[in-house]
Amino acid sequence: MLLAVNTVAIGENTSLDYGHNLLYKSNKKEIDVTRISIGGIKLGMEEKDIIKKLGKPKSRTKVYDDVCYSAYITTWKYDGLEIRALNYSGLGVRGIPASIANKNQVYHITASSSQYPTEKGVKVGDRTSKAEKAYSPFSSKNEGDILVYPNDAFGGLSFLSNKQRVIRKIDILMASC
Repeated sequence: MLLAVNTVAIGENTSLDYGHNLLYKSNKKEIDVTRISIGGIKLGMEEKDIIKKLGKPKSRTKVYDDVCYSAYITTWKYDGLEIRALNYSGLGVRGIPASIANKNQVYHITASSSQYPTEKGVKVGDRTSKAEKAYSPFSSKNEGDILVYPNDAFGGLSFLSNKQRVIRKIDILMASC
């Protein structure tokens, strides 16, 4: 005979959305990452716009990602800045118009240098309190050394800091798989 014990207390909320609802009980809104920029680069931008803004990168690589996005990922590396874009060219992905599929569109930006501030002036080397003040209208959570402003697609804006709460890295991600 097998006996199973339920450890849930009487009256405890056991819905799957409970944790999610706790996070979003504030009156703050979710961040719209398409309005955020790092070094003047925004999610959704195309390669020609990046090169016009920053010049030729130190390196440019293109690999096929068959695990997460089923697309080509192009990465441009500058000193202290990494930009990644998706391209579905030639893949015949249903539901993606050719006008979009054939373009490298930015989906992830990472800055590790102070020369690439966000559109609100927050940069590597600043204290996380500056980011908290700049992005105070948006819901956030602190996860140890990471301050995160999540969106509903498992992307968002994040600030990685050291023990002194000085920002070491800034990330914007459209969505995660």
